[in-house]
Amino acid sequence: MAYYYTPFRKKYSREQPNTECVFCDEKALRAQTIKFPDGALIENDYYRWIFNMFPKFEGHTMVVPKRHVTELGTESADEIIAREELITIAAAALKALYPRSGVEIFIQTGEGSESSIKHLHWHVVPSQPSDPLRGFDKLGMFFTMEEAKPKLLIFPVPIKRARHQLSKALTKTFKASAPRREKKHESSRDGRRKGNKTRVAQRKHK
Repeated sequence: MAYYYTPFRKKYSREQPNTECVFCDEKALRAQTIKFPDGALIENDYYRWIFNMFPKFEGHTMVVPKRHVTELGTESADEIIAREELITIAAAALKALYPRSGVEIFIQTGEGSESSIKHLHWHVVPSQPSDPLRGFDKLGMFFTMEEAKPKLLIFPVPIKRARHQLSKALTKTFKASAPRREKKHESSRDGRRKGNKTRVAQRKHK
């Protein structure tokens, strides 16, 4: 069994401050939001797509609701549509950045889970052909903060892109597919669906 070497988590604490939810900190979340090539944030009315400041594995991104949502089943219909739209965009960008990869999407929530933040968020990560960790292996948290110390195991897998480096690399994937994405924007404009303003937001920033 392999594990991810993730020194980023050395400063992470499961004990979150009581003053404010970390995913409700607008300034911090804007800084973590992945951007289009023109600098517009990749978000819509209800969700934003961010990189994980404390990644557990390669290409670790998350789709986070702007509203403080803590329980499954409490999203509105518009929020669910907006979430799926943003997850689709995130998945396509990750597959473009990591050729021949698939995408794994999962959520951890509730007292008995590994989640330490009581604000729903969906993890959207690539699954590469060469990746020794897949599915439940990733969910099993096979990572370490001590590079030389084995964990059940055999060898560490270094994270190649993380934080701002990952964000910049994902932004470049949109630049490469700009003509195709612009065409999608024109067709979606006719629909005028509330909560589906990811591409509209980009257009306004040009």
